Amino acid sequence: MTSGSRSIFFISCLIFFATDSFSQTRWSFELQFGGVYSLDLPLTIRQDGYPDIRIEYADYYSEPFIGPPYWNIRLSKWFKKKSLELEFVHHKFFLRNTPPEVQRFGISHGYNMLFLNHSHQVGKYILRGGIGTAFIHPESTIRGMQYPEESGLDLGGHKIRGVTFNLTCARQFKLSKTFFVNAEAKVHAAIANAPVVNGYARINIVAFQLIFGPGVNWSVREDKE
Repeated sequence: MTSGSRSIFFISCLIFFATDSFSQTRWSFELQFGGVYSLDLPLTIRQDGYPDIRIEYADYYSEPFIGPPYWNIRLSKWFKKKSLELEFVHHKFFLRNTPPEVQRFGISHGYNMLFLNHSHQVGKYILRGGIGTAFIHPESTIRGMQYPEESGLDLGGHKIRGVTFNLTCARQFKLSKTFFVNAEAKVHAAIANAPVVNGYARINIVAFQLIFGPGVNWSVREDKE
């Protein structure tokens, strides 16, 4: 899964920055914050030498307004009413209904999702879909064994894991030709294997989000040869 996730990143960046079909391209950048609600879905924890821990309905809570907060950034390259986008989402969650074997389980420094999106403006609304992967920072103590949070190849403990999907309905409110405010409802679905001591946790996430934040537009004229 790790090699596939890296391939998604590489291909996404090539497509995003190589698409130059029009003499003038509009770009936009957005920074957004908001609230998150996650569905209760199965969680399985597997450790060598122990029976699996299965939680049929993992009850996650998020604390999106407590540091580090939930945030979302998006860079879009527009071609008339359609765009290609790179979007990065910082999500976090903690397991509330921990069984006796689990002292703590969560991802507080980020279930960070990177998406390649395609969007289409339909009337006053923007509809988008995307696919990507996640940089996750797992924190757990299971059966008294604490996962070493400081270790890891990726960005100081962050691991490239899993595949994620993104669906969004947004509306932009123009403040001027350059500035706007974006309001958006979105849903993410993700599957990832988070490492734990001597094993991994199979995490299933479906998260609903309502986000809001400022944005900026600018145009770049490209010379045709």
